Amino acid sequence: MTRVKKIYTGAFALMIAGLLSKVISAFYRIPLQNLTGDVGFYMYQQLYPLLGIASMLALYGFPAAISRYLAEWPSAKNKQSYRRILCMMIGFCVVIALLILWASPLIAGMMGDEQLIRALRQLGWVFLLVPFVALLRGVTQAGHWMEPTAYSQMVEQLFRACLLIATAILIFYQHLAVHHIATGAIVATGSGLLLAALFLWPFYQRYTRKQIEPRTSLTGHSFRFLARSIILSGVVISLNHMLLLVMQLADAFTMVPALSAYGFTLEEAREWKGIFDRGQPLVQLVTVLGSSLALALVPQVTSLSWQMDQQGTLEKIRSTIKYAVLLSVGATVGLLLLLPEINQLFFQNQSGTTALRILALAILFSSLAVTLAAILQGFGYMRWTAAILLVGLLLKLVLNDLLITRLGVNGGAVATVVTLAAIALSYDRLLRARIKVDRFRVLPWKQLLLASGVMALLLYTLQLLLPVVDDRFYLFVIVLVKVAAGAAVYGFVLIKTGALNQREREQLSVRKQK
Repeated sequence: MTRVKKIYTGAFALMIAGLLSKVISAFYRIPLQNLTGDVGFYMYQQLYPLLGIASMLALYGFPAAISRYLAEWPSAKNKQSYRRILCMMIGFCVVIALLILWASPLIAGMMGDEQLIRALRQLGWVFLLVPFVALLRGVTQAGHWMEPTAYSQMVEQLFRACLLIATAILIFYQHLAVHHIATGAIVATGSGLLLAALFLWPFYQRYTRKQIEPRTSLTGHSFRFLARSIILSGVVISLNHMLLLVMQLADAFTMVPALSAYGFTLEEAREWKGIFDRGQPLVQLVTVLGSSLALALVPQVTSLSWQMDQQGTLEKIRSTIKYAVLLSVGATVGLLLLLPEINQLFFQNQSGTTALRILALAILFSSLAVTLAAILQGFGYMRWTAAILLVGLLLKLVLNDLLITRLGVNGGAVATVVTLAAIALSYDRLLRARIKVDRFRVLPWKQLLLASGVMALLLYTLQLLLPVVDDRFYLFVIVLVKVAAGAAVYGFVLIKTGALNQREREQLSVRKQK
């Protein structure tokens, strides 16, 4: 296998593993809520953003930073350098773990629930496993060997999901109290990382066995240089994968206190936070599928491709954005109309449907933001996209405080939609400034509105014709029929009205044949 083919094969495996892992992450939260209830789901979701940060550092941030550092400095490809990198990451993660341990009462107080103190104290040790997994992934990736990372990601995610569901089952049968779901989440995440490290170890040994150890260090880089190259770069890279995680982090810190100020008791605030969080797996699933499909359909955009062929690269950018918009609009309209039934099917009642419908609008902006961020990162704007995301976090915190205290959980949904819209708009402006083209977005608005309207009319008609059922299996069949019918009609109208040009239709047919 040639080097170029090896790189593309590995990148494809990594993309598929990432997509499947995010789908698993979205789906396992549905039985988790069913088994533990809204309060159990709330407790899990309070810890999920912090656990997610550890996972992102171990999967994306540090491995990519290590791989890039080793690519820029080939002389550092030896175990002596690997030990220096590992020690630096361990030091960083120990500081994080100690900070969480020390600040757990403060964090729980900010979250408005002192019962989370114990779980937060336990959470810190998960970060201690991050350096080992990250090093093994980063070193193998530096040799353009992406498959070990892809396989380990699947192993980690599947084991984590199985352990969480097992904990939820024990809670359902009252062998454990509902608050143990927090401990289960921590153990599941830590065990998943440990299993990933054990899985990666033979690949690491096989790769490093071929390397010749120098008698002295060939890379006398200072501590500051290594910290900037590995730690700072790793954090920035991780941030660029945390769009929805950042929204959930803001909700974890502000929603319960704001709902208490709105007039709920602590128990009511917990339950409604759990109900609000029902929308997270739905938004995550559609965002990941929509943006991944859009980016997969069009070759990656880079600064080099722009310099070599501006017109061709511009067409790729336009097509990528068009695919993202077409997919996200269709999914949003369908979800808005089907949410009462989907809420009943997945979560066994229709509580919070209004808030979830508002939250569904976030799909429009989250898919677009993820797509635009990927294009900007191809141009080397990774720090800019991370900075915009941090500003978005501050905006979300402010909006939560202003809106939830006045509108309840509906205010939290509005805050998410507005924040994601602001982030997407910022990315849009940044991309426009980079490529300096007035009309870099060419969207078929008339065809899009027509297709959405026809799909909405069809779903409304099916709503009138099909019976209202309580049985979960028959409800599943009815929802499946509506989703399939709506997607088919939406796609049919888009194609027949010319929403996709000849080149884009040919591109779709080529991708299908592949």
